[in-house]
Amino acid sequence: MSADLHTHTLYSDGVLSPEQLLIKAKERGITILSITDHDTMDGYVVGEAIAEKYGIELISGIELSCFEDGVDYHILGYFLDPDYPRLKTHLDIFRRERVKRAERIVKKLRNLSVNIHLDDVLERAGAGTIGRPHIAAEMVKNGYVKDLKNAFDRFLANGKPAFEGKPKFHVSEGVDLINASGGLAVLAHPGQMSYDRLHYIIECGIDGLEVVHPSHPLDIRVYYHNVAMHYWLLETGGSDFHGTRTYDESNFGEFVVQPSAVESMLNHLAKR
Repeated sequence: MSADLHTHTLYSDGVLSPEQLLIKAKERGITILSITDHDTMDGYVVGEAIAEKYGIELISGIELSCFEDGVDYHILGYFLDPDYPRLKTHLDIFRRERVKRAERIVKKLRNLSVNIHLDDVLERAGAGTIGRPHIAAEMVKNGYVKDLKNAFDRFLANGKPAFEGKPKFHVSEGVDLINASGGLAVLAHPGQMSYDRLHYIIECGIDGLEVVHPSHPLDIRVYYHNVAMHYWLLETGGSDFHGTRTYDESNFGEFVVQPSAVESMLNHLAKR
């Protein structure tokens, strides 16, 4: 028995439907799963209706985008209510802002002689929340870059010529929104930021740290385990599966946590 608490579907920047992801989880021996799409819970809602058929316990989840002082922060939310009005309003507004951001990025790219079209990007995103990976995929399709990484390294990453930041949304606001929705707020892949930023986010009131992640080698996992113990924070983990990267297949089922981690999360919620 194992739990993967960080996955994505085609409702954000993944490639699998919720049902396809559930089937794959069952094949890999995963018994507890959380769909944590970027800034939407639509994938979870679809998956929740069919998870029992595959013997999977599906935990409601999201990966909430926060942006302040020119820095991206990703906050994972667990056990939150997808119908909470304030959350729904925020996600609706953020979805519209993502489309406007994509439009600005495409305009910048066209000024750089990268002639892709917003309609094609929107079609690629489909029902999902539109993001830079969809734009990067169109750049690959049209031969402007060799792969997604090349698109980010040359054009789309922070500091590159077509970069556009997300709407400002402070970490403290994200944590408050998740908590108000009945959920737990966990910092995603903390190893990708400096300790000063980590300390700031802890002060924002997060409930836990994602200790197990493909970008965290063993020594980094030990480090964040110790940080979590020191600050009395929950420890979570997952594969960050998208299905778009060569290593996703090998990571899925490998980067997991024990069901006891989920029990600790539920105990934490019960004490509120």
